[in-house]
Amino acid sequence: GAEAPDRAVSERVESPPSAALRAVTWLTLLVSAAALAWSYTLPTVEFETLLSETEIYSIYGGIEMLWLDGTPVLAAIVFLFSMVYPIGKLLALGVVAWAERPGHGRRRTVHWLELLGKWSMLDVFVVAAFVGSIRLQLGPGLQLAKGTSHRGIDVFAGAILLSMIATVLTARLVNHGRPRVSHGLAADRPALGRWLSTAAAAALGAALWQPLVSVTKGLLFRNEVTLAGTTWRMADHEEGLLATALGLFVIVATVARVLVVLRLRWLGRSGPRTLRLALGLDEWAMLDVFTLGMIIVWVKLDELATATLLPGFWWMVAAAVLGALDAWVLRRDARASAAAVVER
Repeated sequence: GAEAPDRAVSERVESPPSAALRAVTWLTLLVSAAALAWSYTLPTVEFETLLSETEIYSIYGGIEMLWLDGTPVLAAIVFLFSMVYPIGKLLALGVVAWAERPGHGRRRTVHWLELLGKWSMLDVFVVAAFVGSIRLQLGPGLQLAKGTSHRGIDVFAGAILLSMIATVLTARLVNHGRPRVSHGLAADRPALGRWLSTAAAAALGAALWQPLVSVTKGLLFRNEVTLAGTTWRMADHEEGLLATALGLFVIVATVARVLVVLRLRWLGRSGPRTLRLALGLDEWAMLDVFTLGMIIVWVKLDELATATLLPGFWWMVAAAVLGALDAWVLRRDARASAAAVVER
């Protein structure tokens, strides 16, 4: 029953997509591929301490560092989401965009690429969390340790965001310019979705302001990392792109997603525009990606200083898990509502 709307759509007489849409899709794919290839040749982050030489890493160098430091699982995760998946995604999008014949398989492929696309931002948030956490400073002119981003992470972030835009364009291409969601959410939504949305909102509120990690070095330095505070501090230390990525995709998009879904769940019948907004925000709200990045950084921080997880971290994990479950339930309910409309 859940796939009935897709079958119904595929059986309609469809007009071919516009030449302009196809051209913009291919241009976005090609620019994204070129930027991604370039980013792999550039340094992404620099780490310097008072008593050792400066270390500069590229994306591959960071993966190699994780592997050599005895964390092969983390190295494999970063390798998968920073290299294997972005390249494979662009290839898959190219194949889908090239194909002329419509079909449910093409829509299903693009659907999964949309859902998983944000995970390619993992390396961006690893660098952001690392730079935001490593500022061990005794005074205005004496740095014990410091992390600084380089141009490579900016180019990589741009490539990933372009690939996400290319995915949206490809979805419009295979749907022949029509919106992906044509029905709203039914009024008889189950209580599970309502309480999941409410619990995810409460956990997010706690995670935004409570400290995530405490970083200490001897008796001289202590730094408590908060999501909002770290974003502001990076913006103040000329890390504008990383601060923007954290603020826009981890904070603003996640909060907006929670508010829209609460409206869907609690305020009666909702139309297709609100539902499309909620499902679209799911693909751009990246608290879950940042949470995984923070776990990777915490493992590395504990080798350089004493890194202690604080209650805010566990609230963030709860918000990420509850948000993911809520998104799954919302999509399930949306498919059920659309199937009911088709059956009538």
